[in-house]
Parts: sequence; C-alpha cells; structure tokens
Amino acid sequence: MEFSESTKLRKARKRLEALKGFYKHLLVYIVVNIAIFIVRGNVLEFFQNQSPDKNFIEWVNWNTLIVPIFWGIGLLFHASKVFQYNFPFIKNWEDRQIKRFMDED
Repeated sequence: MEFSESTKLRKARKRLEALKGFYKHLLVYIVVNIAIFIVRGNVLEFFQNQSPDKNFIEWVNWNTLIVPIFWGIGLLFHASKVFQYNFPFIKNWEDRQIKRFMDED
C-alpha cells in the first residue's frame, strides 16, 4: 500500500510541476507579446491612423504577428499535453493502427 501511495504522490508532483511550467510559459507569452506590440507601436499607430480607407489587412504588420501566432500554436500544444487533451484524430489513428497490428498477427 505504501508503495502505491508514494507512486501516486510522485505522479501528482510531476503533474503539478507540468502545470506550473505551463502557467509560467503562458505568463511569459503574454508579457513578451505585450512588449512586442508596445515596442512596435502598433497599438498607438492603430488608434492614431484610423482612416476609413485603411482596413485591418492593410493595417496589420505581419512581421509582428508572426511571433504570437506560432508561439501561440506551441502554447496550445503545451496546454494539450499538460491538461491531457487527446486530439480525436490522433486517437482514431491509434485505434486503427492497433486494429491493423492485431489483424496482422
């Protein structure tokens, strides 16, 4: 009984460390991206240059947005790992592979 309790405790601590790591990652993501937008001046530029002729696509500086977009994708994968979300297409693929391997034997 004591062995299983220590195993549970170790797993719980490991999950807690993963969760703390995710929240640190999220905090850094938010702080860095706010700093990027402030430094690049897009926030002030947007409010100062509001003209009816300029739409969102013309206003956006894609070089500035590339960092939060790709980093955000990485952050989503990090969250899916930490919160143990299984993507349905991966689960379906795993089930098909197991069935195929069982059929081969």
